[in-house]
Amino acid sequence: MSDRPDITNRVLTAGAARSTQAGDVPDALRRRYLTEAGRGHAGIAYYADASVLIPSFRDRGPELVATRSDPNTVRDLISIAQHRGWSQVQVRGATGFRREAWLAGRAADLEVDGYPPGEGDLQILQRRLHARHRRAPDRETPEPAATERRRGTQPSPRERMRIVEAVVRDRVNDPTIQARIIAAARSRLAGLLERPPPRQHPPRTVERTRSR
Repeated sequence: MSDRPDITNRVLTAGAARSTQAGDVPDALRRRYLTEAGRGHAGIAYYADASVLIPSFRDRGPELVATRSDPNTVRDLISIAQHRGWSQVQVRGATGFRREAWLAGRAADLEVDGYPPGEGDLQILQRRLHARHRRAPDRETPEPAATERRRGTQPSPRERMRIVEAVVRDRVNDPTIQARIIAAARSRLAGLLERPPPRQHPPRTVERTRSR
């Protein structure tokens, strides 16, 4: 998305916080961005590279400010908020920015105020949580879908539903949002869940004739 100087997108801490110090960012972001302080602006400016004139965002300590709404920048802002231990954030600015910040924040298990999610947003969040769970399954409890793939079969609809429920309850704290996401998943799988499981036929026994 293009830069919009007339719109200020913000992610602000709105609850408990381990740190509100400007410059306290994950090492991966520190290595990726070029930084600059001063020049009449509060905080630290973060540039994607030396060729751009407008920073991707500015770090002002308790708030992160951006003129762009692209998903990569938004995810980096949420990554900083998570790194600083912000349990709850408030998002302001363009609708696209607030929507992406809500999705990224909820996927990071942060409480996000400032954007009312719709049904489509809840479905996208569910898919992101499910995809992340599949990429990083618990080592002690193998993911059922992965186990079935090793056996050469696909997980059944009921197993897929159990995975979704486990991921949502693990990653989403709000019971109301949990119920809406699970209900949406159950609705999409309703036709498959109603099918009876395939019948298991007992193995045939072959009698052998004893030779005399």
